[in-house]
Amino acid sequence: MGFVQYLCVLTENFFCLTRRVKKMKPPLLALMLFASTALATDLPRVYVEATETVDASNAKQFDFGVAITAALVKKKVPVLVVTDKSMAQWTIKATSNQKTAGTKLKLFGGLISGEATNILFFEGAVQVIDNESTAVIYAFNVRKMHFKKAAQKFAGAFKDKFLKK
Repeated sequence: MGFVQYLCVLTENFFCLTRRVKKMKPPLLALMLFASTALATDLPRVYVEATETVDASNAKQFDFGVAITAALVKKKVPVLVVTDKSMAQWTIKATSNQKTAGTKLKLFGGLISGEATNILFFEGAVQVIDNESTAVIYAFNVRKMHFKKAAQKFAGAFKDKFLKK
């Protein structure tokens, strides 16, 4: 990755930056690089462990950890997600399962839609653990209709209820 591409990734404004980089002087480029790197080091570093979701029908398995990582980025949670566990200050662990709804809910859903349906529920429990003290610093339980929505619910709650304290 070249220097210009690295700056574009850090500033998230590729088109505007590539036009301006050619006109900037080297000291200004160095200052921009230092400032953006310093901002990134101020954020808490988190490592998200990969976890497979247990499906009641064992039909398909998916990684809830990847969904959590995507949700942290999408919700713009002020953390830096790292792929090396030894570099992280916090570790996010999750357990999850997916199961079909009970008979009452299936019948009620069938009355509304006119046919019996298989309604799936996704349940997840997420812990944020401090790597130095091994203490659980935040925990969250979620129940949604889809694993992506559950991950986004965690990311939003983590940002609003824990990080904004």
